[in-house]
Amino acid sequence: MKIAEEMLCHRGPDGQVYKTYDPNVHLFHARLSIVDIAGGTQPMDTEDAAIIFNGEIYNHLDLRKQFRLRGNTHSDTETILLLYQQMGLDMLEHLEGMFAMALYDKRKGKLFLIRDRAGKKPLYFSKTDESIYFGSEQNVLQQVLRPSVRLSAIATYLHSGMVYGKDTPFEGVYELRPGHLLEIDVRSGAMSEQRQWWSIVPFYEKTLDISEEEALAELDKRLKLAVRQRIESSDLEVGCFLSGGIDSGIVTAMATEVKPELRTFTVKFSDKYDESPIARKVANHLGTRHQELSVSYDNLLQDFEKIVNAYGEPFVDDSQIPSYYVAKEARKHLTVIVNGDGGDELLGGYRRYVPYANALLRSKGVKALSKVVAPMLPSPKDKMSLYNYGYRLAKLNSLDSYEQYLSASSDLLLDTSLFKVKPDTALEKTINGIYRKDISDLRKIMLSDFQTILPYILLKKIDISSMQSSLEGRSPFLSKDILEFAPSLPDKLKVKGRTTKYLLRKLAARYLPAGNEKLPKRGFEVPIIGMVDQTLQPILKDYLYSSNCLYKDVLDTSFVEDLMNDKVAMSKDKRAKVLFGLLTMEIWYRNQRGT
Repeated sequence: MKIAEEMLCHRGPDGQVYKTYDPNVHLFHARLSIVDIAGGTQPMDTEDAAIIFNGEIYNHLDLRKQFRLRGNTHSDTETILLLYQQMGLDMLEHLEGMFAMALYDKRKGKLFLIRDRAGKKPLYFSKTDESIYFGSEQNVLQQVLRPSVRLSAIATYLHSGMVYGKDTPFEGVYELRPGHLLEIDVRSGAMSEQRQWWSIVPFYEKTLDISEEEALAELDKRLKLAVRQRIESSDLEVGCFLSGGIDSGIVTAMATEVKPELRTFTVKFSDKYDESPIARKVANHLGTRHQELSVSYDNLLQDFEKIVNAYGEPFVDDSQIPSYYVAKEARKHLTVIVNGDGGDELLGGYRRYVPYANALLRSKGVKALSKVVAPMLPSPKDKMSLYNYGYRLAKLNSLDSYEQYLSASSDLLLDTSLFKVKPDTALEKTINGIYRKDISDLRKIMLSDFQTILPYILLKKIDISSMQSSLEGRSPFLSKDILEFAPSLPDKLKVKGRTTKYLLRKLAARYLPAGNEKLPKRGFEVPIIGMVDQTLQPILKDYLYSSNCLYKDVLDTSFVEDLMNDKVAMSKDKRAKVLFGLLTMEIWYRNQRGT
């Protein structure tokens, strides 16, 4: 418990409490106080049950009215206990929010580990001969158990760009998957397999019979409700991240209807990736109390290992860097921030969705031609060029479902001949299973993103980067009402021709300054080439030239040597991404070994 207190205090700096229930149940909670600051202390218990819970239930007061629940506090934690007492695990379908919880049923002698629908809040566990451990971060379990590294998981990471599914990089340590729960008998120590309590798949398998006008009105209504719930469900002031994109712009506009004096924050970078002027224009249009957070990478060399080690696993997304600095700056002003995350995945925001929406990857003749032409094409020099788009399209057409998906999304090293160890097969089985479904090509890639990249890269990054600074991020696009509506919208309302986020752009025209609805997708762009070749070069050499490198057990070492010397036929962006992925892996490996 001392290790847990030391390693989780950043997630809950406002109080750490440890309680024992039954000789076999020991619960520790580190609290970030947001709802019912005085009465929401955890662990919390009734005569029948006890709980520790990370997250927020935004509709908890509505649930108290709907089911006539009477408690002693105004805490959402108590609402969960009261609802469980009334209906058991059937309560889960009524919860609107983000959560990872351990719920102990005293009468049944059962402890349930439960995770929210999209995977906003993380939960890891491990079973030894004598005990079962669980917690919000892998680093805690690693410190307690000192597990060995799974090389097949490392191979998966280097192949796909993510650590996927229930397996982690550690032997015997598992991640509870989004929308899943597991049951533990606290007396015998028996533990069930993970069981899915919610799935988005049925919503992708049906299509709503709805007009564009009806869909727009329904999306407006559902998103407004989600924003209102996330603004009002807090005893602390809530602000909004406002980037130059339409997702955060719409969310902010709706938030101002709930809270006219809303505070908004934009990141201001001292380089070409700065989008603060666009955000300033939106803030002025909406009349928010706007503040620009100046962020630089001047201290990156000193901060980088800390940023990387927080994830507890190899993590390749380079936007972990600006995400860390943004959260750190925002926390100086607020504890709770609302963002626009999830809009791209649910409403068709990525450029790579365009060929899938337009059946450009379905023609057998084009596919056969691409298999011949793609290997002969030189690598693009500019990732924003028209040639790069054609190059990627030819590459995608030349590949089959699993490799095609990786190439379109998150891959590091697609060529498995470079590997000494075979990657795990779980990710491949998931993608191939989705691609065999009788749904459109667009829905296949969007469903694949929801089940892979969203929880195992994007939401993981949001949670870790924000909680490092004790900042809570809330995402209206990931509300239950949106999750169970957006997938079933007709494809043409998501991507129409070359227009991504078609319906959301229509909504943006209602709320944002004229012309903003036409802006391209924006996110945290990182000058990755310069970072790898200049800023991070000293530690890159230190780690990749070390005699105890992990990659030497997994990859052809001559390939990495050639990559370091820029002798591999690969675009500059891709080379920088692969080296960045190797560096973060080696930093994690050295840290978990304690050397």
